[in-house]
Amino acid sequence: MNFEKLLNNFDMGVCVDQLQREALVDLVLLFVEIDGVVEDKEMEYTFEWVSSLKWKGEMSPVDYVKSISIAARDAIETDRIEEFIRHRCKHIIDSPAKSLAIELAKGVSMSDGHLDPREEKAIEFLEGCL
Repeated sequence: MNFEKLLNNFDMGVCVDQLQREALVDLVLLFVEIDGVVEDKEMEYTFEWVSSLKWKGEMSPVDYVKSISIAARDAIETDRIEEFIRHRCKHIIDSPAKSLAIELAKGVSMSDGHLDPREEKAIEFLEGCL
């Protein structure tokens, strides 16, 4: 049943776009969590951006954000940041989305007025992956 859904979504062009949106959200949430402090400004930045997306996922955007926040935190705690980034970069396929990924990573990282060394290193890795 899920495979049929996947094929139907490919036919409608939805799946690739949604995977790309989800990968962008995943990366933003990683950068929210990466410095170990989730600032209100970072979450405001994130929710403002996520609410502007044309979301077609099975989960609501809010539920998706909650679940990916946990996954991002786990990647950070287990020192798998680069693996997390690399996996998401596979789903970001067009040039505007690649530029947006970098812009969002920098934007959320700087939204608290400070660029943490882990954020800086992760941004450099992201730029290299894209």
